[in-house]
Amino acid sequence: INTYSLEFDGVDDYVKIGNGVNFEYTDSFSYSFWVKPNAVTGAKVLYTKYNSLVGGRGIYFYINSSGGANPNTLYFFLVNLNTGSTSARIRITTNTGAIILPSVWTNIVITYDGSGLGSGISVYKNGLSQTVTVTQDNLQNQSIFNTEDSYLSSFKGTSSFFPGNQDEFAIFNRELTSGDALSIYGIGQPTDLTNLSPVAWYRMGDGITAFPTIPDVIGTNDGTAYNENESTMVVPDVP
Repeated sequence: INTYSLEFDGVDDYVKIGNGVNFEYTDSFSYSFWVKPNAVTGAKVLYTKYNSLVGGRGIYFYINSSGGANPNTLYFFLVNLNTGSTSARIRITTNTGAIILPSVWTNIVITYDGSGLGSGISVYKNGLSQTVTVTQDNLQNQSIFNTEDSYLSSFKGTSSFFPGNQDEFAIFNRELTSGDALSIYGIGQPTDLTNLSPVAWYRMGDGITAFPTIPDVIGTNDGTAYNENESTMVVPDVP
């Protein structure tokens, strides 16, 4: 039963989910979540696990819109070095085109196969495979591992705050299949993910007993909400 989501104001609130889940470029992994953005301009972060101090290393994904009323494009990056000229940066950068509409709930599944290649990334919208455009692909055998905390709906709790709702955010330590993505979308409503064995699963508004703790209902990596009250962040707006 899904009755609540978290609503982010796009100004300063976010959820910090710690350093309990780490991946290297040789690992396969996946993310699944439901998102309903407000109409926005510019890059708004959905997830970061990123260390700026070593030139930019880690994983992050965000949505970007060229205008306030335009559909949002999903960007997904695996990074070893994110400074200097674009050609000198060591990373995989991808985007999907405009697949996320403002004010509409969308299920997104992002998967990676551990190959170190852009071709190893897949994206599913509402259970269906999407075209992934690889814009840089020179990660090769360079590390993306870091010991930074992970954040939902902001860049490390400091900027690019996401305005809108997120729900049912889950992390998997394997590459989900197309069948898994279709199962997660189901009939267009969140479903039980237990059989897919996530390593972390944040039901966001549901299961909260002591706000600002956002429980990890499958593991031990509870999150913490910042800069918002329960009455305005936990809302009965769900897919």
